Amino acid sequence: MPTPDSQPPRGGNFARFTGLGFQMLATIGVCTWLGIWLDGRFGSSPWGTVVLTLLGVFTAMYFVIREVSDK
Repeated sequence: MPTPDSQPPRGGNFARFTGLGFQMLATIGVCTWLGIWLDGRFGSSPWGTVVLTLLGVFTAMYFVIREVSDK
């Protein structure tokens, strides 16, 4: 018979992964916005947007992999 401690909490994974999705969206969105702003400020279009968007995607994926593999 399983003990109550061995069962995962109800709704815990849903909330955890929903929060992770919003974190990804925020990370990529902020990096993209910063790239667009830098391109407008320094006239380096489109390199700032491309580089910072890719950096945001890689950073978000790093956080997803780290969060999923921890638990």
